[in-house]
This record gives sequence, structure tokens and C-alpha cells, in this order.
Amino acid sequence: MKDFRKKVLTRFTPILGAGAVGVCPLCWIGSASLLTYLGLGALIPVWRWIAFGLIALGAVGFILDYRSHKNLSPLILLSLGAILLYVGRYIFLSTWGAWQIWGPGALLIIGAVIYNKHLFRKPLASPKPAA
Repeated sequence: MKDFRKKVLTRFTPILGAGAVGVCPLCWIGSASLLTYLGLGALIPVWRWIAFGLIALGAVGFILDYRSHKNLSPLILLSLGAILLYVGRYIFLSTWGAWQIWGPGALLIIGAVIYNKHLFRKPLASPKPAA
């Protein structure tokens, strides 16, 4: 059971750190409702900075991962996605109207997380030649 939880946490932790909070407008509505329910409604006006902080935290994680796999592509994808997501959500101040900007940004972030996770996949063992 403990091993199963460890595998689940290992698979989902990068998604949480990669700024997936800002992926869909329904998540924003749900998170605002949850914060209000928990008595933290005062955080809603500063949610932009919290989301920016989560994206920055994801970038730090990707930088640390870069030290292991030496591939800069996931970090570049995350950076481009974060810029598009941030511009579409906060510069144009639109939830649905600027989806052409923040939608591809969200997809780039999710793609960066999947690609980064794929780089840590162990290679399949090749069969030993017969002697």
C-alpha cells in the first residue's frame, strides 16, 4: 500500500508544481469557492500572485530535473506555456475571451510536465545475447 501511494504521488506531484492551477476557468471558480469555504476568501484578490508563485515553483523543479537529464526542452516548454497562460489570463483579463492565448499555454505546460516525466522513464532492458 505504501509503495502504491509513493507511485501515485510521484506521478502527480509534477502536475501540481507546474502551475496547473490556472489551466481551466472552472478550476478558478472551484478554487475561489474552496478558498471562501475554508475562510481564506481574502486570498482571492492575490490569486494572480499565488498562481505566478506556483508556476515559479514548477520552474525551480524543472531546473532541478534538468540537472539529472540534461535536456532543456521541458523547461523551455514550461516557460513558453507560463508566459502564454499569464498573458492570456491576466494581461487580457479574460476568462473565456482570450482562450486562444491561454489555452495553448496550458497545453504547453501539461506537455512539458508529461515530457519531463517521460525523460525519467527507465529504458527497457535489452535481452542478453545467447552464448
